[in-house]
Amino acid sequence: MHRFPSTATTMVLIPVLIAVGALLLVLRVGRVEQGALRRYDIASGQAFEAERLNAESEHLGRMARGYLLSPNPLMREEIEVSIRQFDDILRRMLGAIQTPRERELLEESARAEARIRSIALGLIALRHRGAPLEQLLPRVTGELQPARDVLDEKLQALLRYERGEMEDARHQAGEVTGGAVRVYLLAVPFAVGILVAQAVLTMREFRRRREAQEEAERNAAERAASEAQFAGIISIAADAIISIDEAQRISIFNSGAEAIFGYGALEVLGKPLEMLLPERFRAHHHQFVQAFAEGAVESRRMGARRLIFGLRKNGEEFPAEAAISRLRLDGKYILTVILRDVSAQKRVEEEQRFLVRAGEILSSSLEHERTLSSVAQLAVQSLADWCIVYLMEGEQVRRSEVAHRNPGKQVLAAAVQSIRLDVHQPFLAREVLVRREPVLIPHVTAEQLASMAQSPEHLGLLQQLDPRSFMGVPLGTNERILGALVFVASESGRVYIEGDLEFARGLGRLASLAVENARSYQAARRATQARDEVLGIVAHDLRSPLSAIVLGTQMLQRWLRARSGAADDGPALEVLGKIVSSAGRMNRLIDDLLDVARMEAGQLSISLAPQPTEALLREAREAARPQDGAVHLELEVTGALPPVLADRDRLLQVFSNLLGNALKFTPPGGRVSVGAREEGSHVCFFVRDTGPGLGPEALAHIFDRFWQGARGDRRGAGLGLSIARGIVEAHGGKMRVESEPGRGSTFLYTVPVAG
Repeated sequence: MHRFPSTATTMVLIPVLIAVGALLLVLRVGRVEQGALRRYDIASGQAFEAERLNAESEHLGRMARGYLLSPNPLMREEIEVSIRQFDDILRRMLGAIQTPRERELLEESARAEARIRSIALGLIALRHRGAPLEQLLPRVTGELQPARDVLDEKLQALLRYERGEMEDARHQAGEVTGGAVRVYLLAVPFAVGILVAQAVLTMREFRRRREAQEEAERNAAERAASEAQFAGIISIAADAIISIDEAQRISIFNSGAEAIFGYGALEVLGKPLEMLLPERFRAHHHQFVQAFAEGAVESRRMGARRLIFGLRKNGEEFPAEAAISRLRLDGKYILTVILRDVSAQKRVEEEQRFLVRAGEILSSSLEHERTLSSVAQLAVQSLADWCIVYLMEGEQVRRSEVAHRNPGKQVLAAAVQSIRLDVHQPFLAREVLVRREPVLIPHVTAEQLASMAQSPEHLGLLQQLDPRSFMGVPLGTNERILGALVFVASESGRVYIEGDLEFARGLGRLASLAVENARSYQAARRATQARDEVLGIVAHDLRSPLSAIVLGTQMLQRWLRARSGAADDGPALEVLGKIVSSAGRMNRLIDDLLDVARMEAGQLSISLAPQPTEALLREAREAARPQDGAVHLELEVTGALPPVLADRDRLLQVFSNLLGNALKFTPPGGRVSVGAREEGSHVCFFVRDTGPGLGPEALAHIFDRFWQGARGDRRGAGLGLSIARGIVEAHGGKMRVESEPGRGSTFLYTVPVAG
């Protein structure tokens, strides 16, 4: 017979059933809660992915615009990477779709992005093929920008939807959790403490996860924007920006660093920093970086320490300035260096110093071969391994200097210098001399070297020079070629470029000017020597026969006067007087020429002694009276004048020249005055006339030798005023002239007071 449970059993089972029901209810509520939390997790994940999708879209747009502005293969690679990342994010979001509306928004965003991608890739392809930016701008503004606005609208709609879904999930989870708490309190009063504790812990964990998720979303969005901005700044910087980790391995290597060092970023990322340094600096630099990382200083700006040296991929070393900073992240440091290549600046400074030094050498002597030899020796210190100076001598050419950086190559240099050249056959400088233009051969081949040889012996010497790079510049002016400077780089491995050739042109211009000046100086010296020889002939060979003429004429004059009574002797005596007068003029001209020669040689003799000033003036006036004719010759003296320290004869010679000119050019009835006045420690003598005066052009040349104002007047050689000024300056005085056309002239000169 079937038995029903008793009341006690029922009363016992009731708590059990309640407990079981509570457990079932708890399980059901737990499943509902887990579903709500799972929905929230998915919604928050989709919202985060939507944020990343939007950030990646903006980054892709910036990269595309940057490539259109400045095409760069590396930037195109980054565009392709960004496209792949955008597709990956979109694929993940499509795989986690929860609602048809979400699918609809994602598909609309995908179609808008595909439209932009098609337009952008087309523009990039056109830009890559060389289309100018101005040609692409209409499509950018007419197609790309509207499509971009549509994509932004779709992405913003997607973001709003995902955030709304996340908020709904959060509200649902909260409601489910609240209902579960109420159920727990009603269904299992005996377990309320445990359930309450569990609910409290659940709520706390939920809030913590929600806050962490929101913080992660904010950080991700900010990090994406910051990384995009930072990447854009680094990519366009002209300086090298390099970051390294604690092991001094490269983690950032921007396009500026690629341009400076010659490496691609993929070639150096993860590699040790020392690969960018010359080997001799690596150990010391490693210690310096380690000390900086562990020190208290956070950064050092550019210029705060001496120059460093970098190593390019091709093995070339270069000077650089660098700034360094340190950043700690998660207990580890990251060092970032901003490096600037200053090799061009240093080369310009070195070239300027070289040209200044070369200019000093070239201006230090007028012996052009010696100065060119010095310049060649200077060139091999910094510009070349070999420097050869070629000089043209008529139809021939010779090497006046062959200089080498290594003193041990003197034997080879002498052999190269001694070999004779045929100007019509090829040699190193022939093209420079023939074309009169600079020549640059960055890399000399064996065939080119053979084409510059005139014989097997010549070729052998050239091969011993081992020229690897070559340049030559002409020496000369527009009118003629003087020679050439040839620079050869051999064991140093230097490769000449256009900048080096321009510098060599500047050196060639300086050397050409020096050679031209030296040759002009030599020509002037030869002319001076020839003139001195002529003056010597005048002094010795003309004066003797002139003296014989004067003596013979004077004897005839005395003989005729002694006859006393011959009626026809008058005309003969007049002729003889003219002969004596002309001989006197010729003798004075010879004296003037000899005085000029003595002045130029610094041998003008002056015998100084105290001389009474007034007596000198009267003697000068009396000596000039025979020449005054119809001109009034006056003496002007104001008060007592001190004696002067002078050579009496030389000072009277000055008066003779000045008064002679004044009387000669003053018309009849005019006035000539001679006088003096005291001016401090000097006496100022003057000769004033009322002649025609002098214009500005005449005043500029009045004291030049052999210059005459009236070209038709041949009564002198144009030396008088030049000699007068030379005599005054030999006394320690100065001579000047004051004159205006139509108002006469005044010549003034000073002589020191005696004592």
